[in-house]
Amino acid sequence: MRQHQQQPTPCQSIDLLGVSVVVKRDDLNHPVIQGNKLRKLKYNIKAAQSAQAQTLITFGGAYSNHLLATAFAAKQAGLKALGFVRGDELAETTSKWSSTLNHCHQLGMQLEFVSRSDYRLKQAAPAIAETINSLSESYVIPEGGSNQLAVKGVAEMVTELAAQTPEPTHIICPVGTGGTVAGLVQGVVQNNWQCQVIGVAVLKGLQEMENTINQWLGSNEIDHGYQVLHEFSGGGYAKNSQELIGFSLGFEQITGIPLDKVYNSKSFYALAQLIKNQQITSEDRPLIIHTGGLQGGTNQAKDLR
Repeated sequence: MRQHQQQPTPCQSIDLLGVSVVVKRDDLNHPVIQGNKLRKLKYNIKAAQSAQAQTLITFGGAYSNHLLATAFAAKQAGLKALGFVRGDELAETTSKWSSTLNHCHQLGMQLEFVSRSDYRLKQAAPAIAETINSLSESYVIPEGGSNQLAVKGVAEMVTELAAQTPEPTHIICPVGTGGTVAGLVQGVVQNNWQCQVIGVAVLKGLQEMENTINQWLGSNEIDHGYQVLHEFSGGGYAKNSQELIGFSLGFEQITGIPLDKVYNSKSFYALAQLIKNQQITSEDRPLIIHTGGLQGGTNQAKDLR
């Protein structure tokens, strides 16, 4: 996969409720494979090429940023792409396809629409397994793109940050499938930083997320510690209170930084609440990762994972 942006993504300093906050603008690294998606796919694409795979296979909902990023990355790398999409009712109703699905199709991704029950089972569903097994030389990337290679790619962000900014006291990011938090923890340990990593869950029901994150970390990285906040999910993906919507609009007007509805609106809002509650003060040096997701827009998507 050719690198669209060779230079490190910028760090922007803003004032948030009287606290100086550094924003890592990873939303600026690529117009399509944006933010953490670019970092997660980097080593997965290399692994697929090393294995001489011909087809990338992954999973996503109708508004999946990951699905679109994989379609674009596959085309750029000269690979075919197959995406299993949740919702078999969409198979015969192309008029109801999201702009994301249409973009994936335009990029050459083959879309296979599956029932929600099969989608939950992923490769364990007989129909999905049969399709995958019928393809020789394929490479499967998990839903959301999170695996050990994705963690490796995200960890490089901390090395990049170490050359850009003094060590922060906190690093904050949104949590969907856990790979970004795991990568940040790994990067923090590799760079001998002592800062606290805080993930903000954007989906309700992620109480077991810590177990998922820990599977990608070594014992010394687990011992370093991190925290996942579950109280800012707003009820789930793309579900937002009027307060959260108002915060996002006001934040963009003041800072010029757009926030997607699903991920970053919740993580930036969570940081504001931590400051309001004096859990983070003007004595601290918080840094927050803007993980992108803007290619999905700020529409009323039911799922942008």
